[in-house]
Amino acid sequence: MGEQIAILINQIIIFAILMAIGYAAAKAEVLTKEALASLSRLIVKVILPAMIFSIVALSGVTTADFLISGRFILGAMLGFALLIITGLALSKLLKLEGKQANIFIALMTFGNVGFMGIPLIQGVFDDPVVPVSITVFAFIDITLLWTFGVYLCSRHRDDVDKLSALKNIINPMTISLILGMVFVFFNIPVPSPLQDAVAGIGNATPYLALMYIGGMLAYLSVNNIMKKPSIFVLVVFKLLVVPVTAFYFLGFFMEDIPRSILAIIIGLPSMTTIAMLATVYQSDDQYATEIIFVTTLACLLTIPFVSLITSMM
Repeated sequence: MGEQIAILINQIIIFAILMAIGYAAAKAEVLTKEALASLSRLIVKVILPAMIFSIVALSGVTTADFLISGRFILGAMLGFALLIITGLALSKLLKLEGKQANIFIALMTFGNVGFMGIPLIQGVFDDPVVPVSITVFAFIDITLLWTFGVYLCSRHRDDVDKLSALKNIINPMTISLILGMVFVFFNIPVPSPLQDAVAGIGNATPYLALMYIGGMLAYLSVNNIMKKPSIFVLVVFKLLVVPVTAFYFLGFFMEDIPRSILAIIIGLPSMTTIAMLATVYQSDDQYATEIIFVTTLACLLTIPFVSLITSMM
């Protein structure tokens, strides 16, 4: 376990360096706001789907591996339940209302799995359970994001058809997941040139995604953040309390590696996609960006800390 924590800390340091490079590039106007918007679309629509397809279809995972993943599905559902309940309770205790309450709950619920979680888990764990865990969690995460997540970002509006969010489930991420599983279930061989091309594109994910996050942070004004204590309450519960609590309860029915993977996922910083959805549905996108900023910086310390605490449980 000590070696695993050392690997995790090394990964976090690499992530911090990549974010710093992105931040510096934005400050030097190499990464402009327009360039970041284009980079975000490239990551979400091309690079992340390529990585997910390569994880699922090219990792040697078999149909049998998926069929025995029931406990991980249960664990993921427990993790989401804890995050949602905590978000609802804290929004009431903090007396948040309207758009701000909705965004608070959404950012408590959803973590930055694609941009940070998957690269981190791949770097820390070298086990056959990793691709299965990522695939199963991604299915649950994407489905909840484009239903419950869109609902939270849009429920303040009377002109939004809540059922229309279901259409958004069909996107490059879910298509790559489904294609990958089709290749696995039907044992379809992937030609070597295609393997190399897709895997090469997917391998660019941590570098471009983390530089994007660093660049995004460079354009955020932090003057008002200190005036919003709810942001720091979210940091404590999302990045520390909930992942440690989840890790304890998961121990009743899960083995150590999938249990540790879920603890890391649950304790990830808030998802950047929520800020994009908040903009689309005219919710509180400024508040969303502030939370993403603080949780992203805080996770550089909280993820190793949570791993250290859970290693002693």
